Amino acid sequence: MLNNNGIADFKFFTELKVRYEETDAMSVVYYGKYFIFFEVARTEYIKKIGYNYIDIEKSGFYFAVVESNCNYIAPARFDDSLKIYAKVEYIKNSSFNFLYKIVKKNENNEESEISIAKGNTVLVCVNSTDFKPRKIPDYIRNAIQKFEGF
Repeated sequence: MLNNNGIADFKFFTELKVRYEETDAMSVVYYGKYFIFFEVARTEYIKKIGYNYIDIEKSGFYFAVVESNCNYIAPARFDDSLKIYAKVEYIKNSSFNFLYKIVKKNENNEESEISIAKGNTVLVCVNSTDFKPRKIPDYIRNAIQKFEGF
């Protein structure tokens, strides 16, 4: 899925600070919150390529998550600054796959980062009224392909 540390393969990232409400009784980020971090990255990625979900939804379709995976590597804690990298690995007729990598600064070495988690989500383009799959609009497909270089 990711080579070396994998970050060089990503052309996009967004940043956020871990909020207290995202932590659990063990004082680490609750495992389910990572999927929210992935969603934040997806939303910002779509903005980066020139679109936003509200306009996409107004045009009659949604991107439904049909698969999601996360591998937890190291804990993130309250107030950690995270970078969430995102990229589209492939795009098909009605679906596409996002890859993610989350890192934080290494407290012992400010020059390096620690891998926190990596994962993916598969999204399917569906009609907003009947939720049946439909072809990803060419303008979105072209923007992703141009941005990713494939």
